[in-house]
Amino acid sequence: MRIGFAIAALAAFLSLAGTAEAFQWHLGFGQAKHATRVFAEETCRHERKCVAYAVGPCERIAESRVDCVAGLLYKGVAEPGDEVACNIVLHWGVNHNGELALKNHGSPNCRKVET
Repeated sequence: MRIGFAIAALAAFLSLAGTAEAFQWHLGFGQAKHATRVFAEETCRHERKCVAYAVGPCERIAESRVDCVAGLLYKGVAEPGDEVACNIVLHWGVNHNGELALKNHGSPNCRKVET
């Protein structure tokens, strides 16, 4: 009886320890902003009509999730000389190893820039 109780108590402790471990990862704004800058730079470099990029505001959603806005500027998309600005919300999180990971991103929100 005592052995069964000890095993049950140990199993409960280990399950609680595993649950607590999942909440130890904290994602900093600096990590998310830097990753957003790298994402925007790489995206702009690989898209022919992209001429500039920027990193907008970031918002903490949870202890292990930060959403940031990346802005991209395109020139000559529809007509020569026209400009289109696109914003993309990037959902940064932490994977099971505690490393920064892009969990998801929203659809680009684009609009023509009036000059």
